[in-house]
Amino acid sequence: MTQLKYFITDINRMLGKRKVRIIHIWLSRIFVGVFLYRFERSLFLIFNNFYGILRIPFLPLFNLLQAYSNIDIHYKAAIKGGLLILHPSLGIVISGQVRIGKNMTLTGGNLIGTKRNCEKGSFVIGDNCTFGGNATLIGPLILSNHIVVGA
Repeated sequence: MTQLKYFITDINRMLGKRKVRIIHIWLSRIFVGVFLYRFERSLFLIFNNFYGILRIPFLPLFNLLQAYSNIDIHYKAAIKGGLLILHPSLGIVISGQVRIGKNMTLTGGNLIGTKRNCEKGSFVIGDNCTFGGNATLIGPLILSNHIVVGA
């Protein structure tokens, strides 16, 4: 249920001030990528580690949706509501080890990843953060609230 609330917050950020955009936004790459992440995250929270096995028959469909959206967010990544991706054609990749606060803005071409020996909970990004074009972060890191990371 929490993921649904987060998804509604994501949609509100996508729409901005002009709520009439809902007419065409549901076919956009951004919507598809964020929806796929929220859907998979919900199933992971329900089935826990068993979800990794349950998703195997659906991988071809998930891979097609990821290819269309150009957004690859691992279902183990904990991202709060308000995720906004501005230019997904440049590609977005987010690791499953990351915890991200609310209202994250990604401009495009962003990589948020971890080293092999990164422990769970050692890569945290605060609330209201913005990442510029092609900004890359490799954890473990702990970033505060209200930061802007350039290219």
